[in-house]
Amino acid sequence: MFSKFKIREMMTKFDAVNVNDIADKKLQAKAKRLKKKQAGFTLLELLVVVAILAAIAGTATLALQDTDARASAAAHVAMMDELNKGIRTYRVLNKNQLPNNFDSLIQVTTDPGSGALSGVAPYGNLEIQDVAEVAINADIVGVMGDIGMSQLQYITLGGDPEDGGTCADTADLINRRDNAVVPGNIFLTPAGNGCGFARTLQAADSVMVWTGGRERLTGQPATVSEFDGTAGSTVVGEPVYMTVGIGPASTLFNANNLGGMTSVPVYRHVSEEKYNRFIGIFDIGEWTTTGALTITATDQVAFVGVVDGAGDTKEEELGEWDGQRNTI
Repeated sequence: MFSKFKIREMMTKFDAVNVNDIADKKLQAKAKRLKKKQAGFTLLELLVVVAILAAIAGTATLALQDTDARASAAAHVAMMDELNKGIRTYRVLNKNQLPNNFDSLIQVTTDPGSGALSGVAPYGNLEIQDVAEVAINADIVGVMGDIGMSQLQYITLGGDPEDGGTCADTADLINRRDNAVVPGNIFLTPAGNGCGFARTLQAADSVMVWTGGRERLTGQPATVSEFDGTAGSTVVGEPVYMTVGIGPASTLFNANNLGGMTSVPVYRHVSEEKYNRFIGIFDIGEWTTTGALTITATDQVAFVGVVDGAGDTKEEELGEWDGQRNTI
């Protein structure tokens, strides 16, 4: 028997042979057949190649997933900038009037018409957690109306979209495939495949307010304790920041209005049944305490800025873009 070294040496010499130089035709044909056999792979070689390709594919998939998430974060930052510019431009072009009819982020039992809201609660499919529901007074309704914000969209759990399903279970309604209901349009009316209704604001109505801290929004630290969503908060003198969803019902997206935007941005870092619009922040007053926590209206409602659907500020979203924060 030949040694492995000898076999390797003989194979090397055979590889160097030009079979076309062999004069004997039969021997030439055999040499060509051997060359063809030698060009194939053994089973072990194929298994090794498959294992290497699988490892490369797995690594590439993980890398691409992270790239996709970071690309979404970059797009979200751009959308937040566009909304900031869009709302401010709208106000200038419309003679100090802000867009109207944002999403309230609140659900109620039924549409009461002009009556009092009942069964008031934060909308059940919100990703953002830094918010709480509070009642407003006639003064706040007045200053909001003065700057054009006289209406909000509320969800009624007693309504049904025209395509079928029930608003009593909005998560199931959104996840069904036999209707046209989507999470970002849930505050539209049933005619728009939503569960909402437009409410002309009145005293004692409820709005959502920010509980995530003043400094995160403005860079300026609070002078006293931050509002944490409870009546026992010691927050006298701190600003009250109303939070609203920037949804398609808003006049900001009416192309016939001066400064109207043409598309409604979507926030995609939420699960499929969660509300996936960006959140607008407006300064509507300051906290005061006269036996119970109340709000004193500001002289004029001011637009503060935009956070994403999970309550992250632009700087925090930038952290996802450059890989300093988790995108999940």
